[in-house]
Amino acid sequence: MRKRDEFDAAAACLSRRAVLQGLAALSATPFLSIPGLALAADGPRYGGTFLVGSGSEPRHLNLNITTDAATKLISNPVLSKLIGLKTDFTPAPDLAKSWAVSEDGLLYTFTLEEGVKWHDGKPFSAEDVKFTFEKVLFEFHNIGKALGQYVETIETPDPATVIFKLKSPNDVFLTFIASQSYIQPKHLYDGTDVMTNPANTAPVGTGPFRFSEWSRGREVVLVRNEDYFRKDRPYVDRIVSRFIPEASSRVRALEAGEVDYLAYFDLPPSMVATLRENPNITVVGEGHNAWGSIVELMMNLDRAPYNDVRVRQAITHAIDRQFIIDKANFGLSKVATGPISSQIGWAYNPETRQYPYDPETANKLLDEAGIARDSNGIRFKAGIVVTRTIEANVKTAQIIAEQLKAVGIDAQVRAIDDASSSEAVYIKRDFDMYVQSLTTGPDPAMGMQRQYISSNIRPVPFTNGIGYRNPKVDDLLTRAASNPDRAKRAELYKEVSEVLCDDAALVWLYENAAFSAYNPAFGNLHSWAAESNYNYGDVYWKEGEESRA
Repeated sequence: MRKRDEFDAAAACLSRRAVLQGLAALSATPFLSIPGLALAADGPRYGGTFLVGSGSEPRHLNLNITTDAATKLISNPVLSKLIGLKTDFTPAPDLAKSWAVSEDGLLYTFTLEEGVKWHDGKPFSAEDVKFTFEKVLFEFHNIGKALGQYVETIETPDPATVIFKLKSPNDVFLTFIASQSYIQPKHLYDGTDVMTNPANTAPVGTGPFRFSEWSRGREVVLVRNEDYFRKDRPYVDRIVSRFIPEASSRVRALEAGEVDYLAYFDLPPSMVATLRENPNITVVGEGHNAWGSIVELMMNLDRAPYNDVRVRQAITHAIDRQFIIDKANFGLSKVATGPISSQIGWAYNPETRQYPYDPETANKLLDEAGIARDSNGIRFKAGIVVTRTIEANVKTAQIIAEQLKAVGIDAQVRAIDDASSSEAVYIKRDFDMYVQSLTTGPDPAMGMQRQYISSNIRPVPFTNGIGYRNPKVDDLLTRAASNPDRAKRAELYKEVSEVLCDDAALVWLYENAAFSAYNPAFGNLHSWAAESNYNYGDVYWKEGEESRA
């Protein structure tokens, strides 16, 4: 048997490193692809290893208790949902082979695939679906907890049927199921603490790939699920996610063939133009439809002086957002105008109150707030937390810190790992300011609401970490989430945007440009899903075998 470090050393020397079925056990001399070898033109092929470069190593791999991008990037091929979400936001079959919605919009009936097994060999059934929603998603998920209040009952008349009965028609529910709801095994989670269950670090799913091993600080290995219910899939033998914290090293690894894929949050904007010129790399902007991602500067509203709206408005006026876009994001983005991205067009409000770059106005507001300068010209000190593996966000934080000096705010950047930043901001809430990217889609009730509704102030990542409280916003968000009429919902969300901008709840910096990059020797990437950066369970190597045999 070849040692793993010997395999990695050999792989690092090759620009196209994919291996056939025998390498799954690392027990045979690998077949290594040759640059220029004719690629398959007649559809998917079998065999090989797909390598993903990940900038962050997550704390766990449970997709239902966090919406953290690094967790999804690794775990998505392991777990299945009832349905998926296509690029046009229509549902696609997954564990549910068919579904129906009653005329009154209250009953959602899902008919499940039969003969599906969990990776540990136990049979999958409707009871797993019921348990996942009732005991995991509706209790721990940062979006599911709010949506759970609209579900009256979940019935399982037989092992292959699940019926959701809603309290009122809902425009959001099916989108949530299709984009966030990963089904987990009842037999492993029932009666346990979901947050600390051992399966969180060694997940058991029904997806096309099984969890194999996690070498801390190095990589997570997934292997082909031979009992996957779609018998012709998966195509590759293994998916390996390698942890490469430094941005330039990730890009070099992609260029050298040491990894095959970088998702948009792991691809530094500074390298997009260069990679586009590389004939051995494909850069793609499609397949990120669900996100509507905004890079923002959060402030801890439970901590002075950020609890004063004049201070928040001053900080916003002190920041030159276009300069940040040009220097930190290489002109790939546009200024954000509020809490909902323009990519979520039906709910977007372009007519919100804006705070243009104006240090003079910022200084006047700080004076009005009674925050005077000391003998050194400093009004107050502040810390800016940022995740160190996201290059654009680190540069953004550094520019903000420099610009705030002009108005007497002595800001220091604290660049830390992803897990530590989530703990500081969302769990302990021990921070002043925080630069992060947060999605506002695929529906505002899922992406945007979680950050501003007061019922979501709780120690869970990507909730209302700023501690924003406004009864009017709570009411508007609740009515918007529960209204079945999208046109009426749009008006409510536009009003929410107005209130949040008037309050300067945080600083919406820019709409995040999403570009992922991959090795064109692999197919079925960014081809169908609204969340293509996670949905690569159908990936295939174009130089593989025509059949699994």
